Amino acid sequence: MAFNNGYNSYSSFRQEDGKVIGRIRTGVKTASPAAGELDYRFFVEPLSPLPRGYEEARRLGFTGFMSRVGYDCNFFPQDKDAWKALESDWAQSLVLFTPALRNNKYFVIDDVQKEAEPLTMEDGVSFIPVPVFDVDGDPAFDGDLNKFCWHMMEGKPLPGLSRKYWDRNQRPVFVAASFRQPDSRRKQFVFFSPMQEDAFQNVVISEGGAYFGADHQDLGWRVVDLNEPDIHSRIVLCRTAPLCFLPETLIPFLKEGRMPVPEDGNLLRLINGRKNGNRATGRTNGDKSARTEAAAEADGQEPVKKQGEKNQEKGRKSAEKAAQKKDDSRKQAAEAKAREEKTEKPEKAEKAEKTKKTEKQDRQEKPEAAAAPAEKAAPVPEILTEKAFLKRLERAARNKGLLYSSRDLINFHVALKVSCLVILAGMSGTGKSGLVRLYADAMGLPKEQAVMIPVRPSWMDDSDLLGYLDMKNMIYRPADTGLAELLVDAARHPEKMYIVCFDEMNLARAEHYFAQFISVLEQEEHRVIRLYNPSLMPRIYNSASYPAEIPVGRNVIFTGTVNVDESTYHFSDKILDRANVITLHQGKFRDLAKLERTEAENWPEVSASEWEAFRRTSDTVALTETELDFLDALNEALQQGGLQGGIGYRVARQMGRYLLNIPEGTEFTRADGLDCQTVQRIFTKLRGSGEQLQSLAAADEKGRLTGDAAAVLDRFSRLSSFTESRKVLLRKARELKLYDYTF
Repeated sequence: MAFNNGYNSYSSFRQEDGKVIGRIRTGVKTASPAAGELDYRFFVEPLSPLPRGYEEARRLGFTGFMSRVGYDCNFFPQDKDAWKALESDWAQSLVLFTPALRNNKYFVIDDVQKEAEPLTMEDGVSFIPVPVFDVDGDPAFDGDLNKFCWHMMEGKPLPGLSRKYWDRNQRPVFVAASFRQPDSRRKQFVFFSPMQEDAFQNVVISEGGAYFGADHQDLGWRVVDLNEPDIHSRIVLCRTAPLCFLPETLIPFLKEGRMPVPEDGNLLRLINGRKNGNRATGRTNGDKSARTEAAAEADGQEPVKKQGEKNQEKGRKSAEKAAQKKDDSRKQAAEAKAREEKTEKPEKAEKAEKTKKTEKQDRQEKPEAAAAPAEKAAPVPEILTEKAFLKRLERAARNKGLLYSSRDLINFHVALKVSCLVILAGMSGTGKSGLVRLYADAMGLPKEQAVMIPVRPSWMDDSDLLGYLDMKNMIYRPADTGLAELLVDAARHPEKMYIVCFDEMNLARAEHYFAQFISVLEQEEHRVIRLYNPSLMPRIYNSASYPAEIPVGRNVIFTGTVNVDESTYHFSDKILDRANVITLHQGKFRDLAKLERTEAENWPEVSASEWEAFRRTSDTVALTETELDFLDALNEALQQGGLQGGIGYRVARQMGRYLLNIPEGTEFTRADGLDCQTVQRIFTKLRGSGEQLQSLAAADEKGRLTGDAAAVLDRFSRLSSFTESRKVLLRKARELKLYDYTF
């Protein structure tokens, strides 16, 4: 969701996902958005695909207002004067904007930006958008083309593209990634596209990145140098968005020069292996016909013509007939030339064929060596796995001389993946805030992306946490917590991860100062924190730094720490239903002597796409029938015990999501996870007097646990031993016996 720009000040306003490119039509019209205000309307003709329901906008155009692009409309005495100024500044350029609806019937533009116009601009041309993974001039994965190619082949997330820039209903024909040759200052792009389909079919745009479900057998690629005159004059590379727009008439030309992606995904070997870089781009007729067996032999690769002949033939069937005929003629010429060369040099051809068979056999027998060619090219980089990250987390704890159990580390990690809020509880000095800092260090986050916010007892509402709007001076004054700045930065950098920790969050009533976050964070999509009324945004001087609404993506992790003593407040069920409350285990003091503090390591930063890859999702309750029966039995025991609240649907779904996200290959099992969730999501709400809870938790004369809740645990012991759950119940039973109350 993009920030509103103030249309709400006088009408209902709905903004769509994605960007559209267009050009300004001739003329403006006088408008009066409010009494006594003068404005001028201008109209933009869309030139690229529109969202569903916007088809009529091609005839009517989109309406913009000159006051919203920086003009003082009172300066122009007549319409013609306003148009003259607009024409001079904007009419010669294409404009990029977000489509929107006002009052559900007027097509308006939002977030309008000026872009460069292609040198050859014909009337009636239509553009298609192409995602470009080159954010703010920085290529994805730091320009590691092989890593980007591997993500494309495996359908892994790609950082830098969000719904702000791409309509998820659009199917991209190409996906582009930038890279720079070591011996050249010119930035080039690789355009990926399916070999057998007209466009990518399985497209998902989420907070964790963009996913293109491409089968690597069907994926084609081509190097495009945007500085070449015949390309540069026709493609619009956006300066304000990770997109480029190219004419539809250019699609067949770009697809003609494609080559199949190699099985090992090592594009750099193919690109750098050619003496003539133009041969990889396929820009001219001579380049295309030069892809013969001799060129393939120079690369040490199987000839492209034979390697991808089947895929190319299927891909050409979807092209236009004229382009098909032209391509066939070029293919025949290339084959004739190859036969001629083979006839003149039979020994060389036989040697090349033998070499190809040997290399192919070696790749089949030793697949691990496929990514390590004879030439010293960089291998395909390893992607950080969840298991590797957990090992990094344990190692970081040892390096800092911190004593945490492996169970607590995994439990905390899984809870962060699935919960909107994770609260660490326990007595002072057990390392609650230290665990949050440790996790941020293991993720390689800089200090500005991991913020500790000490909660003050005087906090009453979210203005103490975020800030407030100074209506007298029309300026937003942020709180000194730095939270508003962090959320804005996270919204502008969805490819990065951020961690927020509210330290001692129960010193004040969280239900008051954290109220807005409680309702927002549990939403799966469109999570937005409001700083002030969006209708006031055009009048706020620092609205560019502090917009009215801030989208909160999955790249922001919220945690908290609490101490339970006489100086703090207890959480209500409103908080407990939405949070995982983890009580850390305290180790033995003897084990402190075994810890050896070592020099801290600088871990590579975990990106939002890598973090998102750790998560697993399910549209259903990810619990077995026996686990559901366990929750039903426990819920019935709680209700019979007289508790007002039991186990809601939200808690059941989140427990299932937690169990689904337990990492494989660790000592932390599903049984352990169910035990932890029973404590963290259900037994945290067991509080009250002995009269209320004596039927649920009690202890006999020998100190053995009894009661209805314990009976349910015994009945479902095949699911888990419920060791932690029994400890909690026994502690509460003893508190009831001593104080006739537990909390």
